Amino acid sequence: MMISFIIIGKNEANTLKMCIDSVLTSVKYNQIKYFEIVYVDSQSTDNSLDIAKQFSNIQIFQIIGTCNAAIARNIGAKESKGKILCFLDADMELDKDFLKKIIKNNQLIYPFISGQIQNIFYNNYQIWKKVDEKKINFESLKDKYFVTTGGYFIINRDLWFAVKGMKTKYRRSQDLDLGLRLSKKDFKLLRKKDLMVKHHTVDYQNKKRMWKMLFDKSLIYQTSLLYREHIFNKHIYPVIFRKSYTLIILIISIILSLINVYCIGIFFFLVLIRVVLQKNVKNNASIFDRLIYRILIDIFSLIGFFIFFPPKYELNYKKII
Repeated sequence: MMISFIIIGKNEANTLKMCIDSVLTSVKYNQIKYFEIVYVDSQSTDNSLDIAKQFSNIQIFQIIGTCNAAIARNIGAKESKGKILCFLDADMELDKDFLKKIIKNNQLIYPFISGQIQNIFYNNYQIWKKVDEKKINFESLKDKYFVTTGGYFIINRDLWFAVKGMKTKYRRSQDLDLGLRLSKKDFKLLRKKDLMVKHHTVDYQNKKRMWKMLFDKSLIYQTSLLYREHIFNKHIYPVIFRKSYTLIILIISIILSLINVYCIGIFFFLVLIRVVLQKNVKNNASIFDRLIYRILIDIFSLIGFFIFFPPKYELNYKKII
């Protein structure tokens, strides 16, 4: 049975070679006979394409029109031939031991699988100096089922196309949407206790990255569309309470402020507590910057719930190799 490794990326020259090498190492280590690597580039302005072209056993596609991760993954899946699809971002390094734990008798042990991720943080994309990493206590982990996924997962081809892949109108949270739609069909994500990928990245709370996301409208995409589209999906509510409890507090505070205007202060106080308790990666933004950022996320999410209706984008791309 063929496995298609679908890698997506934009300006990931720092990590793309490492990502592809990790796939080839994993293939050799697990003695996988039939496989393919599909790389989908989202209009990189660095030398990512040149790096990808160094490999002989790879298909390369580049998006021509609007770019986002959902579009890139849909292109990769469309152009792939494997019965098993393994999705990776170009800043990820696949652990060579993972595949043997989820593939038995040439098939997945479960149709929709992921594993643990180890984040390795860098100060910025230009200097690319390691500043911190997230340690994983594997002894405390267990295999669990989740209703959402991240950008790294393995899925049966038939199941992917049964839900028509990812929705291209999602610039962000497209992976969460996929997991929620699959959960509604009784296919929750099986997250194994084992390490699947090492993720080499700049932390989302890095000051430069935070404010870039603000001005490119990423904050509007953060939760507005996801929560509105899944408002009648029972699986969304644990996600909301876990990820957006300050958004709930904002809504309650606004209602209470109709009685007493000072009640809105409850929201700001709890956001401050949330920010202070967050783990701070080295070289991250200050508490003040993270406080303002968190407040804006919740405000934009609430406003966007009512006014944000992005269009669906078509797959517009060309084959490089």
